[in-house]
Amino acid sequence: MGKDLKGRELGQYLSQRKDGRYQARFTDRFGERPEKKSKSLKEVKEWLKEEKAKDALALNQKKTTDTVDIWYHRWKNRAFVDLAVGTQKIYEWAYNYCIYPHYENVKVTDINEYDLEGFFQELKESYDDGSISSVKSVFSQIMQCCKQAKYIPYNPVKEVKLKKRKKPKIDSKALTIREQNLLFEYLKGHLYYNFFVFCLNTGLRYGEAAALTKKDIDLDRKVVHITKSLKYRRDKDLEAKYDFNFGTTKNESSVRIVPLNETAYETIKRQMIIKERIEKSKYADTNVPHELKKLLFVTAKNLPISGPSLDSVLKNARFQINYQLEEEDYIIQLSVHRLRHTFATRCYENGIPMKIISKYLGHSSVLITEKIYIHLLKEHMDLQAEKLETIQTMEHIQSIEDFDIDMDDLLIEAV
Repeated sequence: MGKDLKGRELGQYLSQRKDGRYQARFTDRFGERPEKKSKSLKEVKEWLKEEKAKDALALNQKKTTDTVDIWYHRWKNRAFVDLAVGTQKIYEWAYNYCIYPHYENVKVTDINEYDLEGFFQELKESYDDGSISSVKSVFSQIMQCCKQAKYIPYNPVKEVKLKKRKKPKIDSKALTIREQNLLFEYLKGHLYYNFFVFCLNTGLRYGEAAALTKKDIDLDRKVVHITKSLKYRRDKDLEAKYDFNFGTTKNESSVRIVPLNETAYETIKRQMIIKERIEKSKYADTNVPHELKKLLFVTAKNLPISGPSLDSVLKNARFQINYQLEEEDYIIQLSVHRLRHTFATRCYENGIPMKIISKYLGHSSVLITEKIYIHLLKEHMDLQAEKLETIQTMEHIQSIEDFDIDMDDLLIEAV
């Protein structure tokens, strides 16, 4: 029991200092000794009551001056042990280029939802929703560590609700046979010709095709094993070059075996020969990371091919082809993914069931395939509707003019 300067009892945890100020001090659940000093005894008592209640309900937190950067490295040292290399690079990018510039020296106890909402809103000006989601994930995990260590009462990042931008409608339109022939006639002789032909005949995503090695191809069974995907991210420290790594496929269903038709079979054999020549070329880069050396589809320097590079080739091809055509004959916009849509369309046109096409494409559900290619189903239903006319021809149907039957006779026959 503490006393004031006149010797009167003030109560437990309370006392009066020689300078006349009152003081409250107690040992909290962390073993720390928080205290409050004031000339007002009432103010000190109210503080003590509030802090004791927080301590009893576990609503208080430890005192700290630690910054976000300090906690990032603490979290990283533990979290990265079990993460795939690709995920580590994504998380490092999220912190180094987004979180670090804004919060390097900010104390974890000073972070609140209001400031975070402004931070994420600012990111929307430069990054897509997927990248922002990665940033939020990293930041949330850092702050969750602080919460678990009792330095903050709750995780403010979890309180921020990100409004995702409306996704543009999927353009699943395929190349017509005419457009397809024009494109590949133009691309003949290009280093990436085999890549485009292979994608058109297998329906693989960019990352799945770009990640293929000789081990993934079974020439005897004429199939390709899809087990991984090539990921890339532009690295500002590498002067606009790309940082490549292997990652998982889009979903579990994307790990699959895709059959090779004769065109795909011959194309991949030609690519294997080209790959051997590139490896022996004097232009081949000798500093290619070991795990990327065996890629089948590569640049002239034996480096991985980026998605933008491939799309750029197709964009230029479209420009050159359309330059020679009348405007009404222009071919549609091109991308590697457009070849995937074209593959699915050719499959459907040739009578392959949607369920099988879904397996080829690696969709997690046939419903996704039907949703993307609903226009094909509608066209098919319209075509099939015409066949209904063959069930019975009109020549056997009595005309309305000839339909002259006495209703009394019909009723008698019914009885």
